[in-house]
Amino acid sequence: MSSFKGMTLKEAMPFISKLYESFGVKSMILLKDNEWINVVTVIYFTRRKVEDLNNEYRFLEERLGKIDYDNFKIILQVKPINEFQHVITELENGYLSVGELHTKLLARKPQTIVDEKFGQYGYVARAGEYAEYDFYSANITMDDTPSRILSNFGISASMLGLRGLSDLARSWLGLDSFDSSINIQFIIPIYVKVGEIQYKGGNEINAMSKMHERLFDMSNIWLTREGPGDNAPILERKKYDVASCDNVPQNGFVYVSLRHNFSAIGPNDRLSVSLVHSELGLLDRQEMSMHQLSSQPPDPLSQTFALFDAGKKWEEHLLNPSDDEDFVSSVSWLLERIAFRSLKLGRDETLRENKTEKGSADIIAHHPESKQVLVVDCTIGVPSEPKIDKIKNTADYISRKITFPVKPLIVTAKKSTANKELASRCNVKLIDNTDLETIIGFYKRGYNDQARRIILDNV
Repeated sequence: MSSFKGMTLKEAMPFISKLYESFGVKSMILLKDNEWINVVTVIYFTRRKVEDLNNEYRFLEERLGKIDYDNFKIILQVKPINEFQHVITELENGYLSVGELHTKLLARKPQTIVDEKFGQYGYVARAGEYAEYDFYSANITMDDTPSRILSNFGISASMLGLRGLSDLARSWLGLDSFDSSINIQFIIPIYVKVGEIQYKGGNEINAMSKMHERLFDMSNIWLTREGPGDNAPILERKKYDVASCDNVPQNGFVYVSLRHNFSAIGPNDRLSVSLVHSELGLLDRQEMSMHQLSSQPPDPLSQTFALFDAGKKWEEHLLNPSDDEDFVSSVSWLLERIAFRSLKLGRDETLRENKTEKGSADIIAHHPESKQVLVVDCTIGVPSEPKIDKIKNTADYISRKITFPVKPLIVTAKKSTANKELASRCNVKLIDNTDLETIIGFYKRGYNDQARRIILDNV
């Protein structure tokens, strides 16, 4: 965990401005005596761009419906990180601008907000990016709880068509409940994850990590071997500069892989991997006992696939395809091999309603762990703007029909840097030839999680 824990908001400001792109503000407000009251607000920092987070909020409101009554509202807004100091000034003066409204805080001492210390996370629903990364929070409290305040104003779950107010807290604001006395909550995610430790046999291990690129230059990895038992001494310790490790930058993150040979490994030894930043301290740590580790067994499905011509030529069909059909098949095989459920639609790829065409896709895919559903268009050429629009419209139509977010993805055999920017503006993920080479490289080294992240990040 990072040394953001124990920092005050004022002390964290220099790091916040460097590590994050934007911040989201989710506010629940009530009208009392012609004055808007800020009952609870969640402010969280993110690496995502303003437009990307805005699109997420827009889609959230489309799915859940806006909470927008004459006397009761939930307003979602996104701001660039350089506007955060202005928000701090507002909060210190006892109010917060929410959309076009000027809302009064119920905090006990808003003027002391810059002195509030970040602590262990709590009161936050583990969803979205917070499901993957640890985070810290700082809370500004009041003398009552949001649930009682809502009750006193006559706001009930039943009038909103909900089972309970916790549904409102979790789904619209990302809070576990309204039963704590939080008025303002700040959330800092730490975009670092020490992943799986693999035992390679003998005394060798392989450790994998993912970290935001802005943390990369000043970070180190510490490997430690201890004997069994809580009070066992350290037997071996080694420090690595992450820049000296095998690393692959992708979508603002760096995937780091480190192989290390200890002098010895006992069957009951404990191994740990720690990522440490020179200014922020410990970022993340993973510890495992040897009896929990196992070497990667051969995958019998992949071994069988490799015996067929398809298995021998799939990489060639992906990177240098001769026709669309081979390319679509190979993309489908690739998705299956990195743990997506994948269905190739073939010549019946058209999506219709009452004989009216609504879109099309070459492949539909689902990743069970992340719950992501993708509609995939494959092309051996450079994707045109109409093609990008078509897969986006297909995903939007399906999302409305099944009331579940379906994301559009285009996979091309060409290098398409310029078209990536065009696709991104349309909220379409574009995987090009360079990405395919990286995904294949990860897969062949056994790093399926890293391969999947290239597809799932920012999709």
